[in-house]
Amino acid sequence: MPLFKGQGCKAKPAKAIKYITDPKKAAVIVSHSLDDTRDYATQFKETCSLFHKGKSFKSRKYYHFKHSFNPKDNITPEEATRLTEELAQKAFGDYEYIIATHTDRIHIHCHIIVNSVSFVTGKMLHLNNNEYSALKDLSNEIAEKYGYSTLDFRKPSEDKISTEEKHITLNGGTSWKEELREVIADAVVKCATIEEFEKHLNQYGVTIARNTAKTISFKHPAKQKAIRGDKLGANYTKEAIIFELNQHGNRTACTRKAAVETVKRNEPTGVGKQPAQRGVGGLYGKMERTAAGTDKLYPTSDGEDRTTAGNSTTSAEPERAVESISPKRRR
Repeated sequence: MPLFKGQGCKAKPAKAIKYITDPKKAAVIVSHSLDDTRDYATQFKETCSLFHKGKSFKSRKYYHFKHSFNPKDNITPEEATRLTEELAQKAFGDYEYIIATHTDRIHIHCHIIVNSVSFVTGKMLHLNNNEYSALKDLSNEIAEKYGYSTLDFRKPSEDKISTEEKHITLNGGTSWKEELREVIADAVVKCATIEEFEKHLNQYGVTIARNTAKTISFKHPAKQKAIRGDKLGANYTKEAIIFELNQHGNRTACTRKAAVETVKRNEPTGVGKQPAQRGVGGLYGKMERTAAGTDKLYPTSDGEDRTTAGNSTTSAEPERAVESISPKRRR
């Protein structure tokens, strides 16, 4: 479910580029038509100067887009980068751009910073509403091609997004409310009871400040006041959360029932001495360890040092089966 958002920016790009390429956030970095041994912002400026563009304070210097992926898709940073590269190549092939894939949140997301001036024609990049919608459609088309979920962006969102949040998102950031949504959304698909749900939230410093029969409130670790679930959106109310927990509980129960039946079907028959069989508890333990490995989240601590990887100018079509990317920049 890729979510594609962005806006044109009139400020100089140096600060934004520094933010997206921060090694504590970016797991993969790639570029298009740029020299990776030189400062990216300087090269943006040189292209603008070559065509005598971008001199006015009111002119757009660059565009900043954010391409986010649903945690349920279990996409890897490398695969997210490849999908975003394909989108950027088709949409901004005549423009210099940088893609940085961040793994410092629960959901993997890519930042794209595009120079506002084409290095081929010298034309300024302009996007009207129809062209912006076409980019979102392109994002969905690429995701569907590789088997990932899509997003109907024309359908009104169930999340209650404030103007302040929209501004933060369009500038490449993540609001504290969105962080709460991410943690809650991750918890409801991994937990079967409200107790498990609360423990999962606590791992990220999020606490349940109020929990009644009809309402539930959450407290972000960076905020002093709690916020009701319904203020975050329809998917974060007490009713919606209990429904999802029950759904997960039912799925878990069915999975365990199937495992028990499988063990019973494989039990030996006959009178003679039979070899000892593995206990059901041991099977459950193996299943839980496997699930734990599959569901392992990317670290969210900003204090963890990450190695930036790969800048590439290739426009080859990405493959679903992704080879590992060296921790060095790709050439």
